[in-house]
Amino acid sequence: MVLGRSCPELSLTDYTVSRRHAELRPEGRGWTLEDLRSANGTYLNAKRLERPARLRDGDQIRMGSTILLWDGSENKPLGQNAGPTAVRTSLVDLDVGSSPTSSSIIGSVGSGDDSMILATPAAAEAVRTWRVISALLDAVGAALSPHQLAERIMDVMFEEVPAERGFILLKAPGGRDFETEVVRYKQEGAQDRIRASRTIIDHVITHREGVLCSNAMSDARFAGGDQDGSIQALGLQSVICVPLVGREDILGVIYLDCPIATHIYTEEQLRLVAAIGRLAGLALEDARLVNERLRTERLAATGETVAALSHHIKNILQGMMGGAEIVEMGLRNESLPTLDQGWQIVHRNLDRIYSLTMNMLAFAKRREPRLEPVQFGDLVAEAVKLAQRRAEDKGVLLKAEIAEAMPPIMVDETGITQVILNIVNNAIDAVPKTTGVVNVKAAFDHRTGHALLTVGDNGPGIPEKDQPRVFEAFYSTKGNAGTGLGLAVARKIVTEHGGQIELRSVERQGTIIRIALPATGGRGLDSGDTRGPADAGGNTQVTILDP
Repeated sequence: MVLGRSCPELSLTDYTVSRRHAELRPEGRGWTLEDLRSANGTYLNAKRLERPARLRDGDQIRMGSTILLWDGSENKPLGQNAGPTAVRTSLVDLDVGSSPTSSSIIGSVGSGDDSMILATPAAAEAVRTWRVISALLDAVGAALSPHQLAERIMDVMFEEVPAERGFILLKAPGGRDFETEVVRYKQEGAQDRIRASRTIIDHVITHREGVLCSNAMSDARFAGGDQDGSIQALGLQSVICVPLVGREDILGVIYLDCPIATHIYTEEQLRLVAAIGRLAGLALEDARLVNERLRTERLAATGETVAALSHHIKNILQGMMGGAEIVEMGLRNESLPTLDQGWQIVHRNLDRIYSLTMNMLAFAKRREPRLEPVQFGDLVAEAVKLAQRRAEDKGVLLKAEIAEAMPPIMVDETGITQVILNIVNNAIDAVPKTTGVVNVKAAFDHRTGHALLTVGDNGPGIPEKDQPRVFEAFYSTKGNAGTGLGLAVARKIVTEHGGQIELRSVERQGTIIRIALPATGGRGLDSGDTRGPADAGGNTQVTILDP
């Protein structure tokens, strides 16, 4: 499967992506990603791809300004990458009683920090050990969810340790029971039940040590080897089981096994898996802490957003209620001037709540601009006309200077009209009554192919410490008079058009906001013609200019 702009399998509309940018190929149990000598390069987990690399669940692929998140879980058969609800009771059995093939511990290694030093291996073993630790460190740095991290840990295990089957048990935060999180088989499509010894699992959890065990080493019947194939027929296993240890608690267990007829685990492999378990336990604990912090921050941000919007909506409703009372008074007294006065108050607040609703929709919804040829000068003139009444009510002089013979540009008319209104209304609100002046200028730069809009005012200006935050959502310097959505929405829409928005402000002198919109709507450039852009991510720049 080829990724790019001209590929039917996965066509991208990002013009910083080449027509044939990268290629996905199935390889064994997974997929491999290769860059096809694209203009802007392919990045895997923030590192430029120099050679084909195998993809793992949760990997981030960046091509131009597009980021793809690789989900390696959907196409794997049940048991290879099943979620906890699918495998919790169906694929893993923990034996309680003894049987003719009960397990015997033949080696162990503790999980303390001092026991994680591996014995000095031969050169090949040293390379393998380093590869394992490096792969695990990459997984830790990828900010994965606990389940994704457990999947990655099992990937590393199966790549570096000979195993036919394996699973990871994890304990829920604050819980006591261990539940199956990941089940993996070497053979694709296998879904046989894994019969593991509860005694071994309990020993690993209780003593916080990894164990190497066999269910045949203590049986005299197999002292002479497997000449008659009985070991393989009975399915006797060599097993490694290690704890996932956090800073204080046991978070889970890693279990691997393979038939004794094909491989018997060694003490060196036990030490390696135990070291991985120690690192993985710390990584899982960190992943849970990060997820909890993100959840807390989201709740806090949601609360702040609701509080800000509720406060602003309350102010608007109070204004409407006051206007409605004046309207009722005018109706009772049959006074047309009183009636008109009340209706004007209601009308102004209706405009405010409509503007708030449109800004909320524009900010919350991701959408592709519907581009069509528009006369930019006419668009600016119409927006200024819509804002004129607001300026007159406050006694503000609103002036427009629009260049003649401007060529049409490709924009979303509704979106850009909202941008102009937000910026002009912001300026009207900022300037003082009766003495305020707002200048609006529109022009076209034939050298760069951009339509330019400049809105300046003689208001109090924005303090230097507040200037970096003016484009943040719900941040307002107008107190109760603003929601902090106007400029945030303006930046979002301008960004969607591939344009730029700049701010210059000097305290007690005024503020200027400039917008540059490409005539092609950001769709006229081909990444094959532009190599090595200054902003490799293809992001729109929001610049705070020095006064």
